Amino acid sequence: MTDFSALQKVIPAIKSEKSLPIVVFDLDDTLFSTARRNLIIIQNFAADQGDDFPDFAKVASNLKLSDMNWSVTYALTQAGLDSNSSSIKPFIAYWGNTFFSDDYAALDLPNPGAVDFANACYDAGAMIFYLTGRHIGDPGLRNGMGLGTALDFTNRGFPYWKGRCELKLKKVKTQTDVAYKAEALAEINSLKGTVIATFDNEPGNAALFNQNYPEALNFWVKTTWNPNDKVSTEGLNVIPDFSEWKVLQVKSKS
Repeated sequence: MTDFSALQKVIPAIKSEKSLPIVVFDLDDTLFSTARRNLIIIQNFAADQGDDFPDFAKVASNLKLSDMNWSVTYALTQAGLDSNSSSIKPFIAYWGNTFFSDDYAALDLPNPGAVDFANACYDAGAMIFYLTGRHIGDPGLRNGMGLGTALDFTNRGFPYWKGRCELKLKKVKTQTDVAYKAEALAEINSLKGTVIATFDNEPGNAALFNQNYPEALNFWVKTTWNPNDKVSTEGLNVIPDFSEWKVLQVKSKS
């Protein structure tokens, strides 16, 4: 169940930890919302190719951030686009070439309370370990998401350009999730610290953290997630975002 009060336990746990305290944050739809990125891609496709696909352009013109979903095609069909529209195949190709890019990654906005909470964890002494399925790109940092991610961290005010901050991205876009997760867990463990809390929007990832770090405060950030992920969320703290953190801090001091 949703229980914001569990967030109150994170900062005191960081401060009381004698070894290196570590907080693990996923990015997409955990710290950041991908809704703006998806909506702008839809709007840009409509602007670029709307003359060829007037049905797509009509639906796109009425879409809002709140209409976005884990699947952009689902969001479009829910808004009225025929699932057999000739626009869908070229749009999916367009989306694939833009969503996983620096320029579009930099468009993401933080989820409510995320910036303040991440900074509070850092200021309390935690090592911030950003763990994401985004990929680095080629050796020149082109065709990836590393630069866009760094820019978004900077523009939105997340702790990044300072010590005790680590960003873990896939080496290449095609790296398997199994290999990536095993590599990431090994890197976290190599820090020889104590994982205090973990945050992820995918139930399977949140459950994996709970399995590997059962003493930590493990959160499922219930925003949008893969509907095919049927992993049980039993034993996880469930929150929709970080919006209530400051409210709870004020209440605890009053």
